[in-house]
Amino acid sequence: MEKGLTVAISLGAGFAASKAFDFAWEQITGEKPPKNDEVDAVDIKRALVFGVTSAAVSAAVQVLSQRGARASVRKLSKSYGAKSEV
Repeated sequence: MEKGLTVAISLGAGFAASKAFDFAWEQITGEKPPKNDEVDAVDIKRALVFGVTSAAVSAAVQVLSQRGARASVRKLSKSYGAKSEV
């Protein structure tokens, strides 16, 4: 159960963080985030800054979502185990 919950939370958090990062990038720079189809049109400095910051956000979201999922599973199993009298 823990692994399934961790995967689900990680996917959801990763998707939300990706969208939020793209939105923030566009608000800060005034340009759309560089994507694969625009490789030749993007300055190397801008592409590196985008890649590094995007990877840092992704890694932070992954770690935090895994910790949150583990803590949630522990809470659920403790509360469920205390109430169940089979």
